[in-house]
Amino acid sequence: MEENLLFTRTFIILGGMLLATTITSRLNKAYETNIEFFVTTSGTFLSLFVIYSLGDQFPANIIAVGVFSLFIGWSLGPTIAAIGEDFKFRKYLKDKQVSSQQIGHGDDKKTVYYYQSEPDKTFNRYSDEFMRLTLDFEKNVLPHDRYNREWQNIVFQALLGTTLAVFLTAAIVYFTDQDFGFLEPVLFICLLALVVMELLNFFIFKSRRRRLIQAYVGVILFTFYLVFDFNRLEKAIARGDDSWSTAIDLAVNIYLDLINLFIDLLEILAAASD
Repeated sequence: MEENLLFTRTFIILGGMLLATTITSRLNKAYETNIEFFVTTSGTFLSLFVIYSLGDQFPANIIAVGVFSLFIGWSLGPTIAAIGEDFKFRKYLKDKQVSSQQIGHGDDKKTVYYYQSEPDKTFNRYSDEFMRLTLDFEKNVLPHDRYNREWQNIVFQALLGTTLAVFLTAAIVYFTDQDFGFLEPVLFICLLALVVMELLNFFIFKSRRRRLIQAYVGVILFTFYLVFDFNRLEKAIARGDDSWSTAIDLAVNIYLDLINLFIDLLEILAAASD
């Protein structure tokens, strides 16, 4: 049992984090105010800082992990709901026989919409026609959740893909003698680059295509992070390290790998369904 103590602690913590996140993500589907968004975001980073500040101070570190999981869940609910609403709206536009295309070049590139029966009459997101479609969608489609079954299938596929990634990466680490520690600087640089790209796209470019490319990069990056973190767990067990601080560090990192991988897979699958 002593040999598996770190493994047991890590996955008990990880399981508890995922359970807490699942519960809170079901409770919150949207941010009601900007203050709620600010509190959730700042609380997430603050609780993560507290986790690593407490180190091996049990059970305070476990409590901090629980709080962190609740904050992540509270933010994950609106994220999933936003991806789902965007997916359903695209399905709605397709049923209405509304297509889109990009016109212009460089900084002047923009998306316009048109009815397939009238391809010469285009309109943009700020037009009266698009507003009419949006209001009809929110009033007559969302309350009845016409596309809910298709959306649930997408969510299931993302969960299945994440689960398969866990088993595959764990198998790679278990059945090979390779030390994947060399990946750490490469993955960290790639992660920083991805964060910068996502911030630029969120505040400046606001491109759905760029976000989709970033999701593909994220799937690759966090899959490799799973390999790296499972290898860290294997090496810690070999050293005989069974401390709570190590178990929490590993559980938090694997947890973040899974959450980010799931969200990126969800975005890819939702876009692919078009």
